[in-house]
This record gives sequence, structure tokens and C-alpha cells, in this order.
Amino acid sequence: MKFFLKTFIVILLIISISSCGRKGDPIVPHLSPPAPVTNINGFTKDSSAILSWEMPAKNMDGTKLNDISKFTVLRADVRDRETGGCGCAFTKIAVIDIQKPEPAMIKDNKIIFIDKAEDLFPAGLTYKIPYSYKIVVETKTGIFSPESKEIILIPTKPPNPPSGFKASVQNETVILKWETSKKEDIKGYNIYRSKTKGSYPDAPVNKELIKASEGVFADIGLEPGTYYYIIRAANTTTPPFNEGPDSEEIKISLDK
Repeated sequence: MKFFLKTFIVILLIISISSCGRKGDPIVPHLSPPAPVTNINGFTKDSSAILSWEMPAKNMDGTKLNDISKFTVLRADVRDRETGGCGCAFTKIAVIDIQKPEPAMIKDNKIIFIDKAEDLFPAGLTYKIPYSYKIVVETKTGIFSPESKEIILIPTKPPNPPSGFKASVQNETVILKWETSKKEDIKGYNIYRSKTKGSYPDAPVNKELIKASEGVFADIGLEPGTYYYIIRAANTTTPPFNEGPDSEEIKISLDK
């Protein structure tokens, strides 16, 4: 009996000592959610949408945000707003991990994401339908930012290439001509040159978009050799252009 009594007293002493310095419940530090993304840019190219935004740097309380983990991209078909609907049926279409951002890309502190709408059937955004996009930030501790303001993009069908694309040579200059179109909403044309058949660079030969009313371009100062050309019509005025398909390829040679 004395053994059990001593044991009980020891337990009471341990409890008393361990609770002596306790002043109350432990205080959980306040964690502010990230501020929403505010600088979303976007454009459409054929049946895809290209979105970009800068890496956010602040929390909602103004403190530095240094533990970004992921971005969630939301999309909604908002054509019902034209008839009084809310256009609020957003779908999660991508979660971008900044450690492994594919299929997105991070460049110069900017996130670039292409929505090919592979979740739709058939795949791809539908022309002339407005789509709304929002971005949500997530931290490594699982705290989410408010949704960003929406950006609405409307994909448009790219124009057909011009007909009658042909070339001639004058000294060290290739003269390219084509028939302009008045049936489509064309803002201008871009010409691409290559020394390899069927393979063209991203940048056109012309430094500025060739006006829609013009049907001729001179490619000057070329060295002797064989060159290939294509032309594309665009229905946007600034890069990255929403261009249509390639024209028929032209092959032409400059003699020594």
C-alpha cells in the first residue's frame, strides 16, 4: 500500500511541475494568404489561349510572399452572361507546380501557360465563344489566395493564306507578290524565309506586319543560294500574331 501511495505522490509532483510554467493555450502565428494575381495578360491563337502573369511577391497583409508552391488555373464558358446568366461555372484546368511547371513555362519571373482545351470534346476552344480565366496562388503550407480578377478571351478563326503567292528575282532581291483578300478580316501579312524546305523560323522576314492592302514585298540583300518562302495572313496587328495556315511553299534560287 505504501508503494502505491508513494507512486501516486510522485505522479502528482510531476504534473504540478510540468504545469507550473503554463500560462495558457499556445499561440498559433497568423498566416496571411497570398495576394491575388493582378497582372494577367492573354491572347488567343487559333483554338488555344496563351496566358501569362508575373510571379506574385506579396501577401494580403503586405508582407513578403516567399513560399509559393502552385498556381491553379480556372476557366469558364461565359456566353450565358449575354442572356442574364452568371457565367460562374469555373473548371480547374491546370495546377502548375513551380518546381516542375510543365506544361507551363517560367521565364524572367513570368509564368506562361497555353490552354489547348484538351479537356473539351472535341479538343480546343470554340471560335467566337468568350472564355473567362482566373488564377489562384497556393503556398507550401496549403494556404490559398483569393481568385484573381478574370480575363476574358474570345478565340477567332485565323484567316486563310492569300492566293497567287509567287516570286521573282532582281539582282540580289527576291520580289514576292500575292493577291490581297477583301472577304476576310485580315490585318496584314507575314512572310517567312528558310534555306530548308518545310522548316521556318518563328520570326518573319518583315520587321513590321505588312498592311492588308499591300500585295508585294522585296526581300533584299540576299546571298546566292536557294531559298524557300511561305506567307501567312494575320487578324491581329501586334505580335504574337494570330496567323492562319501556311501558303503554298515557293522555292527560288539566286545565282552567283
